[in-house]
Amino acid sequence: MGWGVFGLLAGLTLLSASSSASIPWTLNLYTEEYAPWNYSSEGKVRGINTELLQLVLDDLGYAGHFEVMPWGRAQRFTQVQPNTCFFSAVRTAEREDMYQWVGPLSTEYVQLFSLDPELPKLADFPSARPFRIGGQAEDAYTDYAVNLGLRIERVTEIPVNLSMLQIGRIDLWLAGSIGGPYIAAQNAMQLYPIATSEQAFELWMACHPDTDKTVIQNLNDSLKHLKANGVLEQIVQRYR
Repeated sequence: MGWGVFGLLAGLTLLSASSSASIPWTLNLYTEEYAPWNYSSEGKVRGINTELLQLVLDDLGYAGHFEVMPWGRAQRFTQVQPNTCFFSAVRTAEREDMYQWVGPLSTEYVQLFSLDPELPKLADFPSARPFRIGGQAEDAYTDYAVNLGLRIERVTEIPVNLSMLQIGRIDLWLAGSIGGPYIAAQNAMQLYPIATSEQAFELWMACHPDTDKTVIQNLNDSLKHLKANGVLEQIVQRYR
């Protein structure tokens, strides 16, 4: 005796459901060259936030394709491509409704850096208005400084700011309190902070607005669990 029509259909339905359950959710995750949070090395995407997100994906059985690109392009791709995200992004009021959010991943302050160890420290960010300052295009840190009245020369790639600082094209570099010194050290440069933002900035992952809300919730739940267990601190210690 065979299965019959109904038995065959039931079997195919069960097989289809089993196969679907075994297929992981796949996300394209875009980021930029901003060590130690995220950067490329030896053909791979590395960094503190990269490792943290990979552990989240592993915990959930999701697949992730990481790619480094210019920051503006990472944002534009996420806005138009389903199942995509970009990190490490500051969650601002302007960006809030454009994405779904996972995080926070980590936190840093914004600082103004000089190559001159004798340059006096400033009382606050607005005191830097007379200086020529380099910042990044399409960046929340730059927007923060501009809103305080600073004149920022925007470039698309972070290493360009370091070169401009070295040749005296700008007086100060605007960057994160952790990322700035780390990147400079990789380029054998010593930076001296002369001003620090009053507020700390959380770095998040921003995802396409149509991403499945259950996936976003799962990502946030896993991230919260891993951070509570000290995983983030373990990763940070390896980069110090």
